[in-house]
Order: sequence, then structure tokens, then C-alpha cells
Amino acid sequence: MRIVLPLLLAVACTAPDKSPRDSASATTADDAPVVWPEWAWHHWVWEDESTQESAIALVEDYLARDIPVGAIIIDSPWATGYSTFEWDPELFPDPQGMVDHLHALDVKVVVWTVPGINVDTPVIYEEAASKGYFMTQGPGREPGVVDWWKGQGSLIDYGNPEAVAWWHGLVDRTLDYGIDGWKCDGLDYSVLLAPYSPGLGTTMERLDYSHAYYRDFWDYTRERLGDDRLVMARPIDNYGADIGGDFAAFAPIDINFAAWVGDQDGDFGGLEAALNNLYWSADYGYLAFGSDIGGYREDGSEIGRAKDVFVRWAQLGALNPVMENGGGGDHRPWSFDEETTAIYREQVALHTDLLPYMLRHGAERFAAGESLMTFLDAETYRYLLGPDIFVQPIFEAGTRFTITFPDEGRWTWLHDPSQTFDAGTRVELNVPLDQYPVFLRENSAVADELLPR
Repeated sequence: MRIVLPLLLAVACTAPDKSPRDSASATTADDAPVVWPEWAWHHWVWEDESTQESAIALVEDYLARDIPVGAIIIDSPWATGYSTFEWDPELFPDPQGMVDHLHALDVKVVVWTVPGINVDTPVIYEEAASKGYFMTQGPGREPGVVDWWKGQGSLIDYGNPEAVAWWHGLVDRTLDYGIDGWKCDGLDYSVLLAPYSPGLGTTMERLDYSHAYYRDFWDYTRERLGDDRLVMARPIDNYGADIGGDFAAFAPIDINFAAWVGDQDGDFGGLEAALNNLYWSADYGYLAFGSDIGGYREDGSEIGRAKDVFVRWAQLGALNPVMENGGGGDHRPWSFDEETTAIYREQVALHTDLLPYMLRHGAERFAAGESLMTFLDAETYRYLLGPDIFVQPIFEAGTRFTITFPDEGRWTWLHDPSQTFDAGTRVELNVPLDQYPVFLRENSAVADELLPR
């Protein structure tokens, strides 16, 4: 039976413990390892639809412009079908060669996936259906076929260990290439329309199913390839509803260290929508997240997004734990001009310089069950990154902005260290396109590290 998932379904979800930390080993010592791979917070790039040739060229073009790349996402479509886990030979004729080449450049490879199989991959789909490996609408029912943005398919029954073992046999086809992780996209939400697990003999709550999906890719990939692997998944994504909580949450907090909020328009409205989801993700307790720099969707212009939108989004991205740039259309800084490329290069350098600070305080915040970003309000989306960096995001055109400082501390402007502001001060600043409202706590370690002496 065909099922269509509306954009938002106002349902209440009973969730499991949303932040289990039994296995967390994060500590506050500077030299202690954290429970996520350090490369999770390096600069990531990707294209909405790529080929082997374009993926390699994208990375090499960044590197040629002295812009470091820590990881690339191979987004959909890359396989012969959803979900065969076999590389499409027309798009990726030598996937092992591609992975090896990118690894030789010290760039990690993350591959897109979902927890379902489309009906137009008949051999695999029919095998799973004949064995009862899909979620259904109820006892004794046929597999629930859901409409989604890539076609029609059915969700794997994560309540059936036999189905999961069979699914792992498919996943192995890609893991065998030595990839570094998965971008796990949000098809799991469609379980609302096929909620019955034949394996469990009962209905699964939406968040229970989502957690099973993300945790399985996290656990199985690390079991196969080691603890330096990860999943990239959504934290809070409310698609404009301006709500957080269990309804809008996706992956478990304790495994989602490279979270992203996605699907925004490539304009200032999209940037504000991204900030709204970052706000709610912090409120829910996710440690680290970012958004698609420049927005996922294009705005109809020649490049697909305006220069000032792209630059302001890049400046925000540099001050998020997860800095990633990709989506529909052209996201390459050099497609705009040399000024944009220079600004982007500086932002990646700043983000890289902040890694020790973010990892140190990230370990502390994770152990405490808190986000690395602390938002001060839901109107301006002012926030603290860790304890000693204050940011007031820009999500409108212009260069003059009113800045309202936190109620405690003294704050020095990163771009003009001669200017230091008292707690609670409200000032109007001129912030040209190559600068941003980011301030460092006076006499803090990060101020000593970043400000000129």
C-alpha cells in the first residue's frame, strides 16, 4: 500500500533516554582522547550530485587554493539503487581508487544512506519483502510503501535481528572499501506511516526507530572498521515549525558528533531557519552541529546564492563545531570572486585554529550532557561557543548591526582588539563583509591564543 508522509505530523513520541552516556569516556584533560574522532570537526565539503571525477576535483580545487579539507561527503545518488550499497559504475567507475586517492590526501570519505530499500531495486526489495524484513502498517500487513524524496520504498525492520543481519550484508558492500562514515539521512521519520515491527510483534515509537537506525550504523561501522568512524545525522530539524524536543529530534545525542541541520533555502531566510534549528539542537542537548554553508537549495541567481549570504553563512559555519559546505548548485567560494575565496580561506583557518579549544571544552560539555553552543536568546540567536567565545550571528543584509553583549564578562572584538566591551553593553558596530561579530573573553586562554600580542 502506498503511503505519503506529510511535511509535518503533529504526533507525540515517547522516547527512550535521549542522552545515554554509559560508554562515554570523554575527560577534561587537554591530552585525553574524546569519544568521537577529532576529524569530525574539520572542514567538510560536498556536492548535491557528484561523480568520482567531480568529487576528486572538488577536493583538489580546495587544496590548490590553500583551503584544507578534512572530509568529503559522497551524497545521493551514488549507488545503483536505493539501497543496493553498490557503487554506480557510470558515476563512480573506480570507487576503491577514489577512496584511496582521497585518503592519500588525508581526506575522509563519508557516504550518504537511508534505512530503506526502494521498490525499483526489485531483486533486493523482493528478497526482503518475502522474508518479512520490512516495517508494516500492522500485524499481517504487506510492507508499508512510503513515498519519499527519492521514490517509493519500505523501511528495514530494526526490531528483527535477522533482518538487521541481512541488512548488514548489504552495508558490507560499501564498508569493504574502507569508507570513514555515513551521512544518515532522515527517511526514518516515515516510520510514522509504517510503525509496526513484525520482528517485535508491536508498534515502534518513531524516536525508538530513529535511534535504532542511527545507532546501528554507528555501532556496526565502528565494529567493522574501528573507532575513528562516525555517522553524520540530523539533530533537531523542525522544518519551520519552530519547535524542539522529541518530536523534532533525529539521532541519539551520544553518537551524533557531526550533526547537521539541512534543507534550508540559499538566502538570508534560510540562514535564519538554520539558526533556529541550531538553537533547538542546543536546547535539546546535542553537543556539536552545523549547517550547509550557503543553504541546501538554490535561490535562482546565476551561482545559486548571493555573495553576502554565502560569506555570512561561512563565517557562522567557522564558529560552529561542524563546518561543512555543500548542497544544491555551486558552493565553491572561487565561483564568486577572489575576495570571497580569501574570506572563506580565513574562515577555515579560524575554524582550524579553534579545534583545540572546541575539543577541550567539547569533552567537558559532553561529560556534563550539555551543548558546546549556549544560545542567549531565540531572537538574535546570540550564543557562546564554549565559555569564552561570544557570537552574534548576522542573518540579514548590511554592515551595521546592534550587538548586545552577555550579562557577564568583558569581550574583545577578534577583528579589532582595541575594542573591548563590558557585560550587558549594547552597541552599534560597523561589520564589513570580511569581519564578523565574534568576541573573546578578556584574559581567557583562547584570547591569548588568537589575539595579536
